[in-house]
Amino acid sequence: MPRTGPPGHTPRFPAYSSRLPKGTDAFVFAQYACQARAADQAAEGIAALAELFTGAHRPDVLDRGSFVDSAGAHNVVWLAYWFDPQTYDRWQQSESVRSAWDQLPADGPVGHWREVCVIPAERNETLHTHRREDYATSGLSQYEAVDLPETPVHDYWGAARDRIDASAVEALEPALPVFEPRPAQEDETLGRRLTVEVPGNVALIRTAQDWSAGTLYREKYLADVKPVKDRGVDFLAANPDSGCIAARNLDEQSPDGSPLQRACTVAWFASLDHLLTWCRSHRTHLEIYASFFQMVSGGEGPLDVAFWHEVSVLPGGSVTTEYVNCHARTGFLPLATHHHSTVTA
Repeated sequence: MPRTGPPGHTPRFPAYSSRLPKGTDAFVFAQYACQARAADQAAEGIAALAELFTGAHRPDVLDRGSFVDSAGAHNVVWLAYWFDPQTYDRWQQSESVRSAWDQLPADGPVGHWREVCVIPAERNETLHTHRREDYATSGLSQYEAVDLPETPVHDYWGAARDRIDASAVEALEPALPVFEPRPAQEDETLGRRLTVEVPGNVALIRTAQDWSAGTLYREKYLADVKPVKDRGVDFLAANPDSGCIAARNLDEQSPDGSPLQRACTVAWFASLDHLLTWCRSHRTHLEIYASFFQMVSGGEGPLDVAFWHEVSVLPGGSVTTEYVNCHARTGFLPLATHHHSTVTA
């Protein structure tokens, strides 16, 4: 496929893109979450799973965050990365992990869900405003074996596609060209264990902001950019005709649940084209884009609020899901029934 960068393009500012450890053909990104109507119940539920992420096969990177979803439920999430899928397999097949998950009750005041994807390295791209040695990061690039070299492939529409190596030889066309959610009926999902067959070439984005070391730009970001970003995520969560299957606006936390001065959005789209179309042309993202560049054009000095994202396009069969006692608007549950939501227990 042809690249979209303008001939002779020179970015206006430096940016950095992760290079995975040598020999890494694929890595795992897993979300394990507890869902409840009350924030303390969700926090207690996720804390009960904390010990599972320790031991010999623990993840290489472990983050935590919380969000309130479009149904008003509180969700607390472990976001875990393994750079060896076989290590993840050994972890999730271990007796402690299998028994803990299998014994989760399918009724009561809390639910649990997990979404796990094995991401081929050639179907992933990242972009950072800062080098790791200058600004600590969450996400996959905090792993010490991941490099963050400067990249010239940015600062134009379509650069994200060009940073995905597979896009040079694959169209990445969606198996789900139109996302039409089924009507939400909680009695279909509460009290049950469900899996969903995820269509091929869905796109996953985790995009983040960190103002913990900000002095020059901190207040401008919090006052002028963050509210616009939050409105954009809220739009995606409420408007499936955008092609967004699920959008989560997470406040990041330390492992014990203490709030951090950073946030991230995790969102699933029906395809990379749906994601890039929203970025390139929808009012809500153009407002985010404009607010960011208005902030940095003030000339106060070097940018001291960090931004980064990870985008992946997942081939068929690389995403597994399970929802235990969750409401019908959780994750992939709104997919039409012909995508094979099935009862597992």
